[in-house]
Amino acid sequence: MELRDTDDLDASVHELRRSLKRTRAVLRLVRGELGDWAYRQENTCLRDTARLWGPTRDARVLVQVATDVARDSDLDPGTADHMVGVLRARAEVTSRAALADRRRQLDTLTALGSFACRVRRFPVEGEGAVPDRFDAVRPGLARVANRAARRMRRAETDPTTERLHAWRKDVKYLGYQLELLRPVWKGLLKAISGRLADLGSVLGDDHDLAALAETIRADDTLVPDEGDRERLLKQVAERRRELQREALALGHSVLHDPDALVEQVGAAWEHARRPRGLSAPG
Repeated sequence: MELRDTDDLDASVHELRRSLKRTRAVLRLVRGELGDWAYRQENTCLRDTARLWGPTRDARVLVQVATDVARDSDLDPGTADHMVGVLRARAEVTSRAALADRRRQLDTLTALGSFACRVRRFPVEGEGAVPDRFDAVRPGLARVANRAARRMRRAETDPTTERLHAWRKDVKYLGYQLELLRPVWKGLLKAISGRLADLGSVLGDDHDLAALAETIRADDTLVPDEGDRERLLKQVAERRRELQREALALGHSVLHDPDALVEQVGAAWEHARRPRGLSAPG
Protein backbone atom coordinates (compact mmCIF):
# COMPACT_ATOMS: atom_id res chain seq x y z
CA MET A 1 0.00 0.00 0.00
CA GLU A 2 1.35 3.41 -0.98
CA LEU A 3 1.35 5.95 1.84
CA ARG A 4 3.79 8.43 0.41
CA ASP A 5 1.75 9.81 -2.51
CA THR A 6 -1.75 9.04 -1.29
CA ASP A 7 -4.56 11.53 -1.82
CA ASP A 8 -6.28 10.35 1.38
CA LEU A 9 -3.80 9.55 4.12
CA ASP A 10 -6.53 8.86 6.68
CA ALA A 11 -8.16 6.19 4.49
CA SER A 12 -4.79 4.67 3.62
CA VAL A 13 -3.67 4.48 7.24
CA HIS A 14 -7.03 3.03 8.30
CA GLU A 15 -6.81 0.34 5.61
CA LEU A 16 -3.18 -0.42 6.47
CA ARG A 17 -3.92 -0.89 10.16
CA ARG A 18 -7.02 -2.97 9.47
CA SER A 19 -5.08 -5.21 7.07
CA LEU A 20 -2.36 -5.69 9.66
CA LYS A 21 -4.95 -6.70 12.27
CA ARG A 22 -6.47 -9.21 9.86
CA THR A 23 -3.07 -10.68 9.15
CA ARG A 24 -2.27 -10.91 12.85
CA ALA A 25 -5.58 -12.73 13.35
CA VAL A 26 -4.48 -15.31 10.76
CA LEU A 27 -1.13 -15.70 12.53
CA ARG A 28 -3.01 -16.41 15.76
CA LEU A 29 -5.16 -18.95 13.96
CA VAL A 30 -2.17 -21.02 12.80
CA ARG A 31 0.12 -20.26 15.72
CA GLY A 32 0.38 -23.93 16.70
CA GLU A 33 1.55 -24.86 13.21
CA LEU A 34 3.99 -21.95 12.89
CA GLY A 35 5.55 -22.48 16.30
CA ASP A 36 5.94 -19.84 18.98
CA TRP A 37 9.21 -18.41 17.66
CA ALA A 38 7.95 -17.78 14.12
CA TYR A 39 4.60 -16.53 15.43
CA ARG A 40 6.21 -14.04 17.81
CA GLN A 41 8.61 -12.81 15.16
CA GLU A 42 5.89 -12.10 12.62
CA ASN A 43 3.33 -10.81 15.10
CA THR A 44 5.84 -8.38 16.62
CA CYS A 45 6.84 -7.14 13.17
CA LEU A 46 3.23 -6.37 12.22
CA ARG A 47 2.32 -4.96 15.64
CA ASP A 48 5.22 -2.53 15.63
CA THR A 49 4.47 -1.47 12.06
CA ALA A 50 0.86 -0.68 12.97
CA ARG A 51 2.03 1.36 15.96
CA LEU A 52 4.03 3.65 13.68
CA TRP A 53 0.74 4.98 12.33
CA GLY A 54 -1.37 4.84 15.48
CA PRO A 55 -1.06 8.53 16.42
CA THR A 56 -2.05 9.60 12.90
CA ARG A 57 -5.20 7.50 12.97
CA ASP A 58 -6.05 8.41 16.57
CA ALA A 59 -5.87 12.14 15.86
CA ARG A 60 -8.38 11.84 13.04
CA VAL A 61 -10.72 9.63 15.07
CA LEU A 62 -10.76 12.22 17.87
CA VAL A 63 -12.03 14.86 15.44
CA GLN A 64 -14.95 12.68 14.34
CA VAL A 65 -15.83 11.63 17.89
CA ALA A 66 -15.70 15.22 19.13
CA THR A 67 -17.92 16.31 16.24
CA ASP A 68 -20.51 13.64 17.07
CA VAL A 69 -20.42 14.39 20.80
CA ALA A 70 -20.71 18.15 20.25
CA ARG A 71 -23.69 17.66 17.94
CA ASP A 72 -25.58 15.71 20.60
CA SER A 73 -24.60 17.93 23.53
CA ASP A 74 -25.99 21.19 24.85
CA LEU A 75 -22.63 22.92 24.47
CA ASP A 76 -22.68 26.49 23.21
CA PRO A 77 -22.04 26.31 19.43
CA GLY A 78 -18.99 28.52 19.80
CA THR A 79 -17.48 26.24 22.44
CA ALA A 80 -18.24 23.15 20.37
CA ASP A 81 -16.70 24.69 17.26
CA HIS A 82 -13.62 25.65 19.24
CA MET A 83 -13.11 22.11 20.59
CA VAL A 84 -13.56 20.45 17.20
CA GLY A 85 -11.49 23.11 15.45
CA VAL A 86 -8.52 22.66 17.78
CA LEU A 87 -8.62 18.87 17.40
CA ARG A 88 -8.93 19.17 13.62
CA ALA A 89 -5.95 21.51 13.44
CA ARG A 90 -3.89 19.10 15.53
CA ALA A 91 -4.91 16.19 13.31
CA GLU A 92 -3.84 18.11 10.22
CA VAL A 93 -0.46 18.81 11.77
CA THR A 94 -0.10 15.13 12.64
CA SER A 95 -1.04 14.12 9.08
CA ARG A 96 1.40 16.57 7.52
CA ALA A 97 4.14 15.28 9.78
CA ALA A 98 3.32 11.70 8.77
CA LEU A 99 3.41 12.56 5.07
CA ALA A 100 6.79 14.25 5.52
CA ASP A 101 8.25 11.45 7.64
CA ARG A 102 10.21 9.48 5.04
CA ARG A 103 11.84 7.39 7.76
CA ARG A 104 8.48 6.15 8.98
CA GLN A 105 7.40 5.32 5.44
CA LEU A 106 10.66 3.51 4.73
CA ASP A 107 10.41 1.54 7.97
CA THR A 108 6.86 0.54 7.04
CA LEU A 109 7.76 -0.56 3.52
CA THR A 110 10.84 -2.42 4.73
CA ALA A 111 8.92 -4.28 7.44
CA LEU A 112 6.07 -5.25 5.12
CA GLY A 113 8.40 -6.20 2.29
CA SER A 114 10.45 -8.42 4.60
CA PHE A 115 7.28 -10.00 5.98
CA ALA A 116 6.00 -10.70 2.48
CA CYS A 117 9.28 -12.37 1.53
CA ARG A 118 9.15 -14.62 4.58
CA VAL A 119 5.51 -15.53 3.93
CA ARG A 120 6.32 -16.50 0.35
CA ARG A 121 8.81 -19.01 1.74
CA PHE A 122 6.16 -20.72 3.89
CA PRO A 123 5.53 -24.19 2.42
CA VAL A 124 2.05 -24.60 0.96
CA GLU A 125 2.17 -28.38 0.69
CA GLY A 126 4.20 -31.24 2.04
CA GLU A 127 6.36 -31.12 5.13
CA GLY A 128 6.00 -27.91 7.15
CA ALA A 129 2.79 -26.78 5.43
CA VAL A 130 -0.33 -26.01 7.46
CA PRO A 131 -2.54 -29.07 6.92
CA ASP A 132 -6.03 -28.60 5.51
CA ARG A 133 -7.89 -29.87 8.56
CA PHE A 134 -9.65 -28.24 11.48
CA ASP A 135 -7.16 -29.58 14.01
CA ALA A 136 -4.58 -27.23 12.49
CA VAL A 137 -6.59 -24.14 13.43
CA ARG A 138 -8.57 -25.38 16.43
CA PRO A 139 -5.91 -24.43 19.05
CA GLY A 140 -5.50 -20.91 17.66
CA LEU A 141 -9.24 -20.34 17.44
CA ALA A 142 -9.80 -21.73 20.93
CA ARG A 143 -7.02 -19.58 22.38
CA VAL A 144 -8.54 -16.35 21.04
CA ALA A 145 -12.14 -17.33 21.84
CA ASN A 146 -11.35 -18.28 25.43
CA ARG A 147 -9.25 -15.18 25.99
CA ALA A 148 -12.04 -13.00 24.61
CA ALA A 149 -14.47 -14.66 27.04
CA ARG A 150 -12.10 -14.19 29.99
CA ARG A 151 -11.54 -10.57 29.14
CA MET A 152 -15.29 -10.05 28.83
CA ARG A 153 -15.78 -11.36 32.37
CA ARG A 154 -12.98 -9.16 33.69
CA ALA A 155 -14.42 -6.10 31.99
CA GLU A 156 -17.85 -6.92 33.39
CA THR A 157 -16.41 -7.07 36.91
CA ASP A 158 -14.30 -3.93 36.56
CA PRO A 159 -14.97 -1.98 33.33
CA THR A 160 -11.76 0.01 33.13
CA THR A 161 -10.79 1.52 29.79
CA GLU A 162 -7.78 -0.79 29.63
CA ARG A 163 -9.84 -3.95 30.23
CA LEU A 164 -12.49 -2.96 27.71
CA HIS A 165 -9.84 -2.20 25.10
CA ALA A 166 -8.09 -5.53 25.72
CA TRP A 167 -11.43 -7.30 25.29
CA ARG A 168 -12.08 -5.42 22.07
CA LYS A 169 -8.77 -6.54 20.57
CA ASP A 170 -9.58 -10.21 21.05
CA VAL A 171 -13.12 -9.71 19.77
CA LYS A 172 -11.67 -8.20 16.59
CA TYR A 173 -9.18 -11.05 16.17
CA LEU A 174 -11.91 -13.64 16.67
CA GLY A 175 -14.19 -11.87 14.23
CA TYR A 176 -11.48 -11.78 11.57
CA GLN A 177 -10.76 -15.47 12.12
CA LEU A 178 -14.40 -16.42 11.63
CA GLU A 179 -14.54 -14.14 8.60
CA LEU A 180 -11.67 -16.13 7.11
CA LEU A 181 -13.37 -19.44 7.93
CA ARG A 182 -16.85 -18.30 6.86
CA PRO A 183 -16.82 -20.09 3.48
CA VAL A 184 -16.90 -23.48 5.26
CA TRP A 185 -20.51 -22.75 6.25
CA LYS A 186 -21.65 -19.27 5.32
CA GLY A 187 -25.02 -19.27 7.04
CA LEU A 188 -23.81 -20.20 10.51
CA LEU A 189 -20.50 -18.38 10.60
CA LYS A 190 -21.88 -15.23 8.97
CA ALA A 191 -24.34 -14.86 11.84
CA ILE A 192 -21.67 -15.35 14.51
CA SER A 193 -19.09 -13.11 12.83
CA GLY A 194 -21.80 -10.48 12.32
CA ARG A 195 -22.48 -10.34 16.05
CA LEU A 196 -18.74 -10.12 16.73
CA ALA A 197 -18.47 -7.26 14.23
CA ASP A 198 -21.29 -5.42 16.02
CA LEU A 199 -19.61 -6.06 19.36
CA GLY A 200 -16.27 -4.79 18.07
CA SER A 201 -17.97 -1.66 16.77
CA VAL A 202 -19.68 -0.94 20.10
CA LEU A 203 -16.43 -1.47 22.02
CA GLY A 204 -14.65 0.72 19.50
CA ASP A 205 -17.13 3.54 20.07
CA ASP A 206 -16.60 3.19 23.81
CA HIS A 207 -12.82 3.33 23.40
CA ASP A 208 -13.03 6.43 21.19
CA LEU A 209 -15.18 8.21 23.79
CA ALA A 210 -12.69 7.24 26.50
CA ALA A 211 -9.88 8.75 24.42
CA LEU A 212 -11.85 11.97 23.95
CA ALA A 213 -12.62 12.24 27.66
CA GLU A 214 -8.95 11.70 28.51
CA THR A 215 -7.94 14.39 26.02
CA ILE A 216 -10.43 16.89 27.43
CA ARG A 217 -9.26 16.24 31.00
CA ALA A 218 -5.61 16.60 30.00
CA ASP A 219 -6.14 19.88 28.13
CA ASP A 220 -8.64 22.26 29.67
CA THR A 221 -8.16 24.72 26.78
CA LEU A 222 -10.35 22.48 24.61
CA VAL A 223 -13.41 23.33 26.72
CA PRO A 224 -12.26 26.34 28.75
CA ASP A 225 -15.31 26.74 30.96
CA GLU A 226 -15.13 24.30 33.87
CA GLY A 227 -18.89 23.88 34.08
CA ASP A 228 -19.17 23.13 30.36
CA ARG A 229 -16.29 20.71 30.64
CA GLU A 230 -17.81 18.78 33.54
CA ARG A 231 -21.21 18.57 31.84
CA LEU A 232 -19.61 17.30 28.65
CA LEU A 233 -17.55 14.70 30.52
CA LYS A 234 -20.68 13.57 32.35
CA GLN A 235 -22.48 13.16 29.03
CA VAL A 236 -19.59 11.13 27.65
CA ALA A 237 -19.54 8.93 30.77
CA GLU A 238 -23.29 8.27 30.48
CA ARG A 239 -22.95 7.32 26.82
CA ARG A 240 -20.06 5.01 27.68
CA ARG A 241 -22.17 3.22 30.28
CA GLU A 242 -24.88 2.66 27.66
CA LEU A 243 -22.34 1.28 25.21
CA GLN A 244 -20.83 -1.00 27.83
CA ARG A 245 -24.24 -2.46 28.71
CA GLU A 246 -24.86 -3.06 25.01
CA ALA A 247 -21.42 -4.64 24.61
CA LEU A 248 -21.93 -7.03 27.51
CA ALA A 249 -25.31 -8.13 26.17
CA LEU A 250 -23.79 -8.80 22.76
CA GLY A 251 -20.74 -10.42 24.32
CA HIS A 252 -22.73 -12.89 26.39
CA SER A 253 -24.81 -13.82 23.33
CA VAL A 254 -21.75 -15.09 21.50
CA LEU A 255 -19.01 -15.68 24.10
CA HIS A 256 -20.94 -17.31 26.95
CA ASP A 257 -19.44 -20.69 26.01
CA PRO A 258 -16.28 -20.26 23.92
CA ASP A 259 -15.61 -24.00 23.77
CA ALA A 260 -19.04 -24.59 22.27
CA LEU A 261 -18.35 -21.82 19.76
CA VAL A 262 -15.17 -23.57 18.65
CA GLU A 263 -17.04 -26.84 18.33
CA GLN A 264 -19.66 -25.13 16.17
CA VAL A 265 -16.92 -23.95 13.84
CA GLY A 266 -15.46 -27.45 13.80
CA ALA A 267 -18.87 -28.90 12.91
CA ALA A 268 -19.18 -26.34 10.11
CA TRP A 269 -15.75 -27.35 8.81
CA GLU A 270 -16.68 -31.03 8.74
CA HIS A 271 -20.06 -30.25 7.18
CA ALA A 272 -18.37 -28.36 4.34
CA ARG A 273 -16.33 -31.45 3.49
CA ARG A 274 -19.21 -33.93 3.47
CA PRO A 275 -20.40 -35.33 0.17
CA ARG A 276 -23.56 -33.63 -1.08
CA GLY A 277 -26.79 -35.18 0.05
CA LEU A 278 -25.67 -35.83 3.62
CA SER A 279 -27.48 -33.91 6.34
CA ALA A 280 -25.96 -31.01 8.26
CA PRO A 281 -24.85 -31.51 11.83
CA GLY A 282 -27.74 -31.31 14.29
